[in-house]
Amino acid sequence: MYHTITSINSLQVPEFIKKYQNQEKFMAFCKECPNYNTLWSCPPLRIDATQFLQAFNFIYIIGVKVIYDAETIKLADTTEKITDITTRSLQEVKNKLSDKMLTLEGEIPDSISLASGGCYLCERCKRRDNLPCKQPEKMRYSLDSFGFDLTAITSDLLQIDLKWSKNSLPEYYTLIHALLTKKSLGTKLENIEI
Repeated sequence: MYHTITSINSLQVPEFIKKYQNQEKFMAFCKECPNYNTLWSCPPLRIDATQFLQAFNFIYIIGVKVIYDAETIKLADTTEKITDITTRSLQEVKNKLSDKMLTLEGEIPDSISLASGGCYLCERCKRRDNLPCKQPEKMRYSLDSFGFDLTAITSDLLQIDLKWSKNSLPEYYTLIHALLTKKSLGTKLENIEI
């Protein structure tokens, strides 16, 4: 059905913010998303985004390409099949990547991860009922909720062009997570496999 390829790159947080953050522009896109103000991982954030990011010195971008084989692309010949394959495969890979990131947080002092897209740990997010997050130890903010340009990030740092589904399953999708750290990790993240 698919295989994955992981790419990693890093920058110092101030440079990353300066180069890739445009909250005004990208929050406008977030407001159009059905996750806006309905998931704790998504905008509007209940934290000060600048203060949160400035507590760290380095950001490691982890991109996972979910590459579909020719047979899977061929079988995705209806909107329903495209949606089903996309949802199942991306959720499966996102769950593995999120688990890996939580493991890394436990191994790397003073680190926290940012996720790809919204959080779906619960069937219905408690934010919809104006209640606190039920799983704050696992919920992670989405990278895009900070107003970052994911297209530029993946292109510049990972040499990956983002693909989108229109009337057919694309060759691949890309999930983008991040790990914020206070200290440089050197080559510690080089061999992440998902």
